[in-house]
Amino acid sequence: LGEPLPAGAPPDPLVSLFLRRERRQQRKERESSPAQRLRRFLRRKFFLFRRSALMTLIALRNLALGRPAPERLAQEVAFASWRG
Repeated sequence: LGEPLPAGAPPDPLVSLFLRRERRQQRKERESSPAQRLRRFLRRKFFLFRRSALMTLIALRNLALGRPAPERLAQEVAFASWRG
């Protein structure tokens, strides 16, 4: 990933698409207003805190009551990881 392509080798289309998307996202973030940056920062922190709190509660419940069925645990983890 970090190494340049050999001379004459065509770049992979998926890698090119990913790199274009990343550059566009970085440019968009650089050109955004301070209010948009603050909003994006707070949104990221909110979902990070939300996931941490939910996963902690799931872990404490599992310690107290035992581990639930794998399907239910998967649903709870998916809910905790949801980002709206």
